[in-house]
Amino acid sequence: MDTRPPDPPGLMRSGRLLACACVAAMLVLPPGAVTGQESAAQTTSTLAIVGANVIPMTGSEPILRDRTVIVRDGVIASIGPRARTRIPSDATRVDAAGKFLMPALADMHVHLEHFDDPAYLQLFLVYGVTFVRSMDGRPEILHWRSAAAEGRLASPRILTAGPILDGDPPARSDNRAVADADAARRAVAEQADAGYDFIKLYTNLSLDAYAGIVEAARARGLPFAGHVPRAVGHARLLQDGAASIEHLGDFADALQVEGSALPAAAQGLKRRLAGEVDAKKLADLASMLAPSRTWIVPTQVQADRAVATPATLETWLADPAVAGVDRGMVEHYWSGSVVRAGQGLDAQGWSLVERGRANRRAVVGAMHRAGVRLLVGTDTPQPFVIPGAAVHEELAGLVEAGLSPQEALAAATREAARFVGQDSQWGSIAPGKRADLLLLQANRLAEFGATRRVAGLSPQGRWLSAERLGEMRAEVERVAAASR
Repeated sequence: MDTRPPDPPGLMRSGRLLACACVAAMLVLPPGAVTGQESAAQTTSTLAIVGANVIPMTGSEPILRDRTVIVRDGVIASIGPRARTRIPSDATRVDAAGKFLMPALADMHVHLEHFDDPAYLQLFLVYGVTFVRSMDGRPEILHWRSAAAEGRLASPRILTAGPILDGDPPARSDNRAVADADAARRAVAEQADAGYDFIKLYTNLSLDAYAGIVEAARARGLPFAGHVPRAVGHARLLQDGAASIEHLGDFADALQVEGSALPAAAQGLKRRLAGEVDAKKLADLASMLAPSRTWIVPTQVQADRAVATPATLETWLADPAVAGVDRGMVEHYWSGSVVRAGQGLDAQGWSLVERGRANRRAVVGAMHRAGVRLLVGTDTPQPFVIPGAAVHEELAGLVEAGLSPQEALAAATREAARFVGQDSQWGSIAPGKRADLLLLQANRLAEFGATRRVAGLSPQGRWLSAERLGEMRAEVERVAAASR
């Protein structure tokens, strides 16, 4: 049973259509255009980021001190010592002295089908995210994908699954039910023809329908990823070469100590790993995952934010980042959802909530030590999993699990690009790679707690200053405030 709260039809829905239409009109522009005041800040296709301390994320190089990075037509042209690098006369110059430049971030598990207004896509950019993997496709997401890639939409680049394929009956009403292999093959063909990037699996798929998906996906050259169907099991997914397994909850049964059980009132915490974890089973699972081709997207932040006491809820509501989320949804869905998830829990139940958090860190740590390939994903916009901002929470969770700051950042940069087969294009800072660059006030490797100190962003080589990012954030907050 999927114990996450059901998704409403539009988590980021705005109640003021006029406000939404105005912002959307600002965002969708002719090919090659830039957005809003960005055009005043950068009027050429050449960018010079001068004097930055570069964190290249190539896997071995140390921080490159006091460097100038030249970008032409959205691609990194050169990286050199500031004193010896000539700045082109037509370049837009960014003074980055004392700041730190790293690859922009990727969120490898988002749900854009709940973004009813493309204005909200700006939140990812505000927090330094220039690539997202959307896990449940819709036709509008395909349009956003094209517009983002062409620079016509203020948005991260988008990779998107088709609509989720599930068994009959589906675990969620908006999943597409495929009862058998023939239905599964037809569904995959439709998604391939529509142009979706991969197939998303869900928990109620029968073994027959799953086999049809795998056969058809291979024939069309589409990866498949998602939840572990109960009739299939994770061993079969690994054998068949699933691209990724999402969340940790589908491993709950495989990891629980034999004969142990959660109290009746705490059964909803099972998928959040609140049960007693068997250390040997965990070691065996990690050893099975490590040599496989399958990556794991833990989404710890989603489980961390799934249940709260009233006092914790008040703390979450006080986060300034919440102002960028639809007010009606925060008040009527998010807040109620996390409080209801804790109703009926006694002192023992709340201790199990904390055990689940600790277990998630232990599971991720064991996977990392075994060499399992990990990605940063958040499951935004689940309750209090704020678009863009939640990536920084997930990074912190990986560090708590035992990854070094550099290893955690790699899971949101270089490894994300490697996962999608685009590591020659982005994910690290080197000549010839796309200029998706994040400028920070502080060194994230040394000061990992300084999570949101963004000094500027270069999505595809177009410079967005901290001031412009602030304006974008204010635009989204106006839409969110109008949606009560």
